[in-house]
Amino acid sequence: MEETVEAVKNQPEAGKLTWRSRVNWDGGFGLDVNVREIEQLGQVIKRRFTIRGDHPPELLGHNTGPTAVETLLAALGACMAGSFAAQATMKGIKIDDLEIDLQGDIDLNGFFGLTSISPGLSNVKLSFRVKSDADSRTLREILKSAQSHSPVFESVTKPVEINAEISKA
Repeated sequence: MEETVEAVKNQPEAGKLTWRSRVNWDGGFGLDVNVREIEQLGQVIKRRFTIRGDHPPELLGHNTGPTAVETLLAALGACMAGSFAAQATMKGIKIDDLEIDLQGDIDLNGFFGLTSISPGLSNVKLSFRVKSDADSRTLREILKSAQSHSPVFESVTKPVEINAEISKA
């Protein structure tokens, strides 16, 4: 990790990445997200992963994959775990085990347009369980640092500029 931090420090442009994916819808709530590539300094890092998305039958799907909300919570948890571990490592703190439970609420009245309530997540809670020799104060400091350095945490807690365009196929 020190080598990567030093490389970005010496060449700040190396820290600027572009991530690319494509979503292919196949009916109802079914879709495949094809993770394609990351670009850094004009070089393309090929990525070949497919993330299936769907809903359970009770929510009009066929249960062939997680919902977008579950995937968002998973991304948040994964990024926070990685950020927590990285921040601990940078502070010389050994983490023996780390688990994060996540939960959040959605009101379908907003999704279906039945009321003016927000269709977005609310009451999101992350519960960290950490096994480490570090004291509670130090672990809270690491958590605070992880929150301020996690790309996904930042993206879901602050406005992000998103441009959407449409074209006929």
